[in-house]
Amino acid sequence: MSEEKIPLTFVDHSTPESSSSYASGIYRRNTRRRTMFYVLVAICLLACIGIGLAVGLALGLSNDESSTKLYDKVKVENAMDTLQLLQNVANEYDPPSRSILTGYNQSADMIAEKLESSGYNVTLQYFEVPVYSNLAEGEASFTSTYSDINFVWIFLEGSEYSVMRYSGSGIVDGIIQLVNGSACSEEDFEDFIPGAVALLDYSNTDCSLFDKASNAALSQASAVVMMRNESQAELGPPSSQIYGDEPEDTVSVPVLGTTYQLGKKLLDLIVLSEYSLTVHIETTTSITMATTYNVLASTVDGKEDSIIVFGSHLDSVPAGPGINDNGSGSAANVEIALALSRAGLQPKNKIVFAFWGAEEIGLRGSRYYVDSLSEDELDDIALNLNFDMIASPNYIRGVYNGSGADEIIRTQCTVIQNLFEERFKQKRLPYTILPFSGRSDYGPFIDPAISIPAGALATGADAIKDVNQRNTYGGFANVPLDTCYHQSCDTVDNIDRPVYEQMMDAAAYALQVLMMQDDLRAYLNNNSTIS
Repeated sequence: MSEEKIPLTFVDHSTPESSSSYASGIYRRNTRRRTMFYVLVAICLLACIGIGLAVGLALGLSNDESSTKLYDKVKVENAMDTLQLLQNVANEYDPPSRSILTGYNQSADMIAEKLESSGYNVTLQYFEVPVYSNLAEGEASFTSTYSDINFVWIFLEGSEYSVMRYSGSGIVDGIIQLVNGSACSEEDFEDFIPGAVALLDYSNTDCSLFDKASNAALSQASAVVMMRNESQAELGPPSSQIYGDEPEDTVSVPVLGTTYQLGKKLLDLIVLSEYSLTVHIETTTSITMATTYNVLASTVDGKEDSIIVFGSHLDSVPAGPGINDNGSGSAANVEIALALSRAGLQPKNKIVFAFWGAEEIGLRGSRYYVDSLSEDELDDIALNLNFDMIASPNYIRGVYNGSGADEIIRTQCTVIQNLFEERFKQKRLPYTILPFSGRSDYGPFIDPAISIPAGALATGADAIKDVNQRNTYGGFANVPLDTCYHQSCDTVDNIDRPVYEQMMDAAAYALQVLMMQDDLRAYLNNNSTIS
């Protein structure tokens, strides 16, 4: 909100009427005096305006050129230039993309070169990941036959079912059997018929989708069908990723996801057929191992046992260039790092600017980084900051809820959250608290087995903006926060520049406060004040 401007008031001194020559003479003399007075006033006003402009310019320089605050050095236009470079890389592929098998390496090399030339110690951390391809997109087959009446149902890919990512490949014919329970334990499959197709509840969250599919495969299911439950009746078929924590944790059998309506139809047909309903499933997929890497750029200055990991993922999905998801976070990360270098600021706590690979296939890069560290190295990390999608076109200003973290790191996460909130309050900008779900690269840090404090910002992905959010932020209600999420239209034209600048400012503000703490851990434990 801009400050209210008080207009200058100009008084109109009109010439008085006169009925005598004497009065006229006096009037002429007074007019000359008033004229001289007005000239002097005008000169004084011009002088004051000049002084005011000089002071204003001085203040402007103080807030930018002469400032020692990192957030005054960050320029959104520089980040936009980096986004254009990422778009250029993506455009070399068809469709435009910066995924592991397309433009990721060029994106990572470009950023590594920028940071190394600015004085950072740059390390490329290599690791292997499984890369999935649906070799017959839109050509899978899922039909059901009720032999008693010799009727075949042909289900529609895309509207009724989807091939889950990291599904196995194969042609399957067999009866379909409902698995009672969550499918999260071997006991749920005690009565399962080997060779049958397992029908599972997709929406149950007692365990991962990989655990469910893996349990079914171990029980000799020939394929797996996961149906949404009634609470998700308005959603389309899921196409979620099915894999575990390790690169080799994939399933070999076909896995489909269905709408609630199709799942309900299958359940009805199973009962109608007296549990002898047969289905035909055909998928053509491949999973290959590929090598990718994280880019880690460390400051020369700062305490080695008090490290801030300032992260964002750099890869996109194969379907699009990923300029908001997550070029926006990565370009902001680059600009904040370069602004720190340009200003010659010396952090008291070491910063690692991290650009994660393979986030889009399960937080692989950040998970590998955390898993690769020794216990002592993990102890040296004071906190993680994460920025994933911070320029969404139908945005909210999202701050992740530190009070939702595990108790052991809750205080520290809340302190980080409060920093972001503080900056938005200073700027009189509304914001929304988001659940600490672990769905982005801060997840491996706050894992209970690791328990490193974290904080994050986001402007939204495929969640639907409600009416209250529309009233707060503008934009469109009942529309996704980013209508181009994971699509080919996630280009530089998908960036909301004003909110991008605000989110970058909040990120730089938090880093400024944290990096200059004499005792960062004491500060995070609420035992210190802002430096």
